[in-house]
Amino acid sequence: MERCSKCQAEVHGAPKFCPECGKKFVPNPAPVAAGEDGVYFCHKHKREATRVTCGRCERPICPKCMVLSAAGVRCQDCARNKVPIRMRGVIHDLGAGAKTPAAQRVWYMVAIMFVVNLFLGMFGGRRS
Repeated sequence: MERCSKCQAEVHGAPKFCPECGKKFVPNPAPVAAGEDGVYFCHKHKREATRVTCGRCERPICPKCMVLSAAGVRCQDCARNKVPIRMRGVIHDLGAGAKTPAAQRVWYMVAIMFVVNLFLGMFGGRRS
């Protein structure tokens, strides 16, 4: 007994068309046991078995719902919520690696001087 890959109906034999959905019969490539470890069903497509979860909200997603991004696989809802990156936050996070307050102050001074020199270089601030 096999299952239709479109509607997951159980079919005896190998007919040309699925008796339930009427589409061309393509057997399910990998039958999924209900209690198998690591197998989930997509949160939008309830009949679609998957082993992939969203990297942000941990919801199971099928290939139809999957959005590939630089940060990994996301569901469509999480991929829609793009958070802008602020340079002040990036500099602060980089400076958080310094262990002592004195090292953090030095890091902030280096970062500020880098930005100032970048702007001076772009706008010709050094004239001889």
